[in-house]
Amino acid sequence: MPGFRQSIRLCRRRFHSTTQPSCHIRCPSSCNNALNNPYEEVVRYQRHPEDTHRLITLLGPSGVGVNELRRRLIEMNPNIFQGAIPHTTRSPRGYEESGREYYFTSREIFDNMVYNNRFFEFGEYKGSLYGTSIDAVKEVLNSGKICIIDIEPNAIQAVRTHELRAYIIYVKPPPLERLRETRQDSYITTDYYVNRPFKDEDFQEMEESARKIEAQYWQFFDQVIVNDELQDSCVQLLTAVQRSQDEPQWVPACWIRPTAGS
Repeated sequence: MPGFRQSIRLCRRRFHSTTQPSCHIRCPSSCNNALNNPYEEVVRYQRHPEDTHRLITLLGPSGVGVNELRRRLIEMNPNIFQGAIPHTTRSPRGYEESGREYYFTSREIFDNMVYNNRFFEFGEYKGSLYGTSIDAVKEVLNSGKICIIDIEPNAIQAVRTHELRAYIIYVKPPPLERLRETRQDSYITTDYYVNRPFKDEDFQEMEESARKIEAQYWQFFDQVIVNDELQDSCVQLLTAVQRSQDEPQWVPACWIRPTAGS
């Protein structure tokens, strides 16, 4: 869904660069406590083969390659991996079909979903609303597939629930010199240009953003992948996803013994 990802990326960039956010994050009541306290009770969890798969959530600074890794993983085997179909209030184009590229809905219904906290995150782009809903993720998981999404770090607590049991993979940029070497022929999406070559300030901004993300959210990462060479990162991602489903993992105790706020 390139249109949605571009829309969310653009509104995310405005979210970081302005005082009036155009992207919004769902955060459960336990969010602030979890962020302020890096320690939580954990237990060993082994997914039963009959259970739904764990949600795979990717995050990282803008431009690091999160969306490309997600796209490549799904392309490896679309019978196993799938993204969540986003909702939007814009009108469908001629080739689009509701429930395939997007769930097309009215602003009234979208606003009602926002009111009832049905989105992990949502934003507005060129007058239309876009969002990733909890129900769209559950639909993929209930079909027996592994759902792969990417989020802003602020949405981590929205996916860390006993229902979804999200496995958080942080995509980290390599050192600045390696960024310059490996991204010299790559393009970035910005507010003003759909695609343009990376500039040195983009690399510096990426590194600074990575430092802030790591400082605030490191305790929630289940896996860290340094996206140096894309092909190597894809192999690491596939291995991590397989491990998350098949091997015992440490998870918050409240996922196994759910409480009212989990």
